[in-house]
Amino acid sequence: MATQPQLSEAAPLTGLVPMIRVADVERSAAFYGLLGFEIGNKVPHTGTPHWAWLYSPKVDNWKHGPNLMLVRGESETKPDSELVLFYLYATNLVELRNCLIAEGAKVSEISYPEYLPEGEFRTEDPDGYCLMMAQAGPRTP
Repeated sequence: MATQPQLSEAAPLTGLVPMIRVADVERSAAFYGLLGFEIGNKVPHTGTPHWAWLYSPKVDNWKHGPNLMLVRGESETKPDSELVLFYLYATNLVELRNCLIAEGAKVSEISYPEYLPEGEFRTEDPDGYCLMMAQAGPRTP
């Protein structure tokens, strides 16, 4: 059986940016701003955006920070459905949790599962997407 060449050898990928449907791009961008994201681009450039690209500036020695695109549209998320689940890694999980609480976000207690002994907690964005916040460590981003 002939082996197929790996596309990544010819044209390596440089990133993956999820795009999620949200009811209000500005509201969602403000929430993700609490997590350190900034608006890198939006359409239209002035007025109420229907699309935005969010990025988080480089942290420590990482080449790129996380990215996320938002597009206005009907979201079919249902709380606790976890159809889409995002893991975000923080340099200081306890501080991040405290900041989110201070801003009125609902967050779970920090748990320390076997697969992530440094800890994690759960929250949701304004559209109900599940965000798992985890402590960054030597074996995580």
